[in-house]
Amino acid sequence: MDYLVAKTKGKRGSYYKVLSDQTTFEDIPDFASSREYDDEYKLQDEEWFVVEHFSQQTYCIDIVKNNFVATNYSFMPKERYGKIDFIVSVQNEGNDFIFQKITPSYIYERQKLLSWEHINAPTDQAVLSNHRDVLVIKEGADCYYKKDADILYFKNLNSITSIFDGINVLYREATNQEVEEFLGMEMINVADGFTKDDVKTANRRRIKEATERYRSFSPEQKAKIPSYISKYCPHIYDEATCHFNINDENNLTDLLNVLNQRYYTTEIDDEKRLANSVTKL
Repeated sequence: MDYLVAKTKGKRGSYYKVLSDQTTFEDIPDFASSREYDDEYKLQDEEWFVVEHFSQQTYCIDIVKNNFVATNYSFMPKERYGKIDFIVSVQNEGNDFIFQKITPSYIYERQKLLSWEHINAPTDQAVLSNHRDVLVIKEGADCYYKKDADILYFKNLNSITSIFDGINVLYREATNQEVEEFLGMEMINVADGFTKDDVKTANRRRIKEATERYRSFSPEQKAKIPSYISKYCPHIYDEATCHFNINDENNLTDLLNVLNQRYYTTEIDDEKRLANSVTKL
């Protein structure tokens, strides 16, 4: 039997049954194209990020760790519906846990709906109906957990960070110390007034990757950096001093894209491009 369960907001929020013996999400993806999470990679439509051994992670929650027993949950009182944080549909004999984050935009105390479902002839018209206390359920969920495989599938990490507290550790974000160490590299000349506090989240993630890449470069590979950067971002490299001048966040982004080798030129028409995501072949 399938169930829909709702979790109310707050650290002390509770789980309640909302529906029983009804399947909320009928179309489950096959997850054939899945890959380890990479915040620099842009998923294609059919692709999914995965977290394997999910039940062993510190951010896994009890409802998926434990065997689901419906009698442990009472039905949600009417006054709690407006406080729903997320819903989880338990399907396939407790093997599939399907999550959707609920924001205020999904809850309507009063709503007029216009339906054209029953229009079959040119003389038919739409139907206007009034509804109260409505919660919208999207066709596609935010994430799917397969208990038999112990794998979580998702597309957008931001949409599930409030469901699984601590899952944002998947972000490869540099710490303040790592940012300072990067900006303090001998080859970088940082303008006065630009500090670690000015480095935003996106570049903190790029710094983590860029630092790892730079450390792996051989001396011969490091010697190629000035030539490479001169093709795409000559404005930040000073040939006289052999330093990269970082005056603001934009300059830092340019340098990080160079170290992460995101700039490239197409083979056929020599068009210079910046790659938003990369797949290693």
